[in-house]
Amino acid sequence: MPYQDKRETLNNEKVYKVVIPCPECRQKLKLPVYEDKKLRVTCPNPKCKKEFLFDCKKYRARQKLILSGTIIICFIILSAVIIAPIFLLDKGNVFITKVQNEYKSQFEKIQDEFTREKISIKESYNNEIKKIDVVALKTQATEHYEKIWEDRKSYSSKYAITPREKAQLEMLALSEDKIKSIKDIIRGIAIKAAPDNSTVNVLSSDSGYSLDIDFDMSELSSGEKGTRTKHDSIDSLKKEVIRLVSKVTNDVFEFCQNMDLESISIGCRHYVRQYNEENIHIGDINLIIYKICLDKKDLGELKDNPFLDIYFTTKYLTVEIDDFPNLEISDYFGVNHEK
Repeated sequence: MPYQDKRETLNNEKVYKVVIPCPECRQKLKLPVYEDKKLRVTCPNPKCKKEFLFDCKKYRARQKLILSGTIIICFIILSAVIIAPIFLLDKGNVFITKVQNEYKSQFEKIQDEFTREKISIKESYNNEIKKIDVVALKTQATEHYEKIWEDRKSYSSKYAITPREKAQLEMLALSEDKIKSIKDIIRGIAIKAAPDNSTVNVLSSDSGYSLDIDFDMSELSSGEKGTRTKHDSIDSLKKEVIRLVSKVTNDVFEFCQNMDLESISIGCRHYVRQYNEENIHIGDINLIIYKICLDKKDLGELKDNPFLDIYFTTKYLTVEIDDFPNLEISDYFGVNHEK
């Protein structure tokens, strides 16, 4: 809108001034606007001096028209802002209702299909149940598991899953070896049954064969590498050694019980620091600190016991070596052996 400057004329006629451009040179001219008058205007630019008429009445009419148009447009926009949301909301509700109805229809259709499928499956299941002959099924199951049991008793390789079961197959193959001597067979089976890195000897005499096994405590118990020990007392160390000896005895006996042995001797080794009479350290040695023996009579007692465990093994074993009275435990060096 052009710049307006309201002023009072001398005859108290209210006028205001506007700034308009010269039609020729476009210089800004400030002119008063009077009621129903035409002004003859000369451009003050010396290079232009353009003369033209300024019709105040037409200018006022044009300004009123612009103002009215602006008001009408604002009213239309305001009406649209008020009415449009109501219209759009109604349209939106119709659309939402339509979508909801479509989803509801699809859901009901899927639900009906699911119900029919469920009924069909249930009927099929009931028909299958009716066809089952319980007596025949029990007979088939009995025959099936009897066959499995016979295969397992025959040491079928397809049922050898655990390391012990696989070792049993290897020991069975050793026992059936016609080339090896009985002594080699016993030793081979004992090596499979004993802990890793064990020393296995088979001693023969007029009365039969005796099995002698010495194993390292560190193979079965953590914290016992070298002369180190996790125990803080000799009594605690001895209890674990006896438990491990009994466990190894059980394992060896389970594999060797049908070999008609005269005796089984099991020893537990542990590295100890050795000292002389002057209490000077002379070296470390892997010493048998505890050893037991089961003779033929004791082996028979274990063989007839269906609940073979560490308690019963301990009950029948005879102690051959017990070096614990000569041992001591130090915080820094571990297990020491006194001369």
